Amino acid sequence: MSVSYIGAWNVEAVLALHADAKKLWGVFNDEPWAMLTDATLWDGGTPDVFQRWWEFFTDAASHGMTTVTDVLPSSFHAVMVKDLAQKASQISNYRHSANIEEAVRWLGSQGFRKG
Repeated sequence: MSVSYIGAWNVEAVLALHADAKKLWGVFNDEPWAMLTDATLWDGGTPDVFQRWWEFFTDAASHGMTTVTDVLPSSFHAVMVKDLAQKASQISNYRHSANIEEAVRWLGSQGFRKG
């Protein structure tokens, strides 16, 4: 599954992501799946976004997501999500990627294909 974050996020954006993602989880038929997070056009989020995003992430992990890579627009954004990335690495095979091509290659090396 590929997720794109664009612009500034608020709680409503995370709730919409979560609702849309839930519709896709059934397609995976309990098989392990990966998520590529493209945040290259993401501006950031309000403080309450990060707790809601963690709820989305843990729900995804409970529905078969095992592997995650993200692509962020800057080191500033990496600092914003540092705590979440650390928590994510405790419940998934997590890696930050420098760009989309690297992310796709890494996911491929983990046994996942873009599709």
